[in-house]
Amino acid sequence: MDYRIEHKERQKFLAFVRTFPNEISSDYINHSIPDFWTECSERNLIAPMQAILREGKRDLYGLCSSLKDSKTHFNYGIGILIDEDTDQTELTRMIKNGYSIWETEPMDYAVFKCFGSDSNCLGETWSKFFNEFIPQTGYMHTDDTDYEIYFENGEKGLFCELWVPLRRIKQ
Repeated sequence: MDYRIEHKERQKFLAFVRTFPNEISSDYINHSIPDFWTECSERNLIAPMQAILREGKRDLYGLCSSLKDSKTHFNYGIGILIDEDTDQTELTRMIKNGYSIWETEPMDYAVFKCFGSDSNCLGETWSKFFNEFIPQTGYMHTDDTDYEIYFENGEKGLFCELWVPLRRIKQ
């Protein structure tokens, strides 16, 4: 299983967020999240986010809050990374129009490239993560935001990158 480990400092995203029931996370034939992407695209909620970024920095993020046994739902957001070049006036306007700020803490991530033509490669990567990566590497999944990056100018055949928060298990 090809992966790399990367550390990211605190990150801030602008996202359109929806709440989903936990059950869909283990149902690989459920299309709720892909349908959410389609709906956001059809309602023109994605392009305005990308428009406040410079060309070459218009990657999209699929942000997913952790699934906790104590909760029945999780949040999933479609968003952009906010940085020093983000148009702050437009950012403020978008927040007033129903978009949210989503922040992550400093974290180590296992990064997996998902090759394929649709989201099936994500389910396969998650399966490998839990069945191969976790038992073999000495890392554990944390209760922090995981995300996919859909690159504006991505590698040929790359559907997305999956970034999974983790920490090393103490020996």
